[in-house]
Amino acid sequence: MSRYKAFGPLLLSGAILMAGGSVAAGLTGAEAAKARIDHMKGQGAAMKAIAEHLKTGAPDMSVVKVQAAKLDASSKELTTWFPPGSGQSAYAKSKALPVVWTDKAKFAEKAATLRTAAAKLNADAQAGSAAAIGPGFKATGAACKGCHESFEAKDKT
Repeated sequence: MSRYKAFGPLLLSGAILMAGGSVAAGLTGAEAAKARIDHMKGQGAAMKAIAEHLKTGAPDMSVVKVQAAKLDASSKELTTWFPPGSGQSAYAKSKALPVVWTDKAKFAEKAATLRTAAAKLNADAQAGSAAAIGPGFKATGAACKGCHESFEAKDKT
């Protein structure tokens, strides 16, 4: 894997965050939705990079550390990516269901589960614990899936 592929999503996410701090800062609903989609793609790329390294049986811990740190940092910002007015009515490509805004307690609970899992994955990665990466990765993936199952519209294909 090239260094760009390993670090590119992290750089993109950092550039987006530095451009405005919170995703909602000064953005229209459509702009916030587009930024959220970019953030989610960045998280997906980080998960994919870790998965690819786990498949080798001897993960490159330098890559895993960077990607786990990205997941940890982005999971702490997740709830700010959903400002009111950034749903499907603002941007048709958004898959965020209205329940994100109508059941804030459930959304906050699912986001907290992801924060906890991503923080543990990152701590294990930073400690160089290759043996703990697999279970931590699975827990983080399960947290992602749990949120998507509750708050993401399914494709109509």
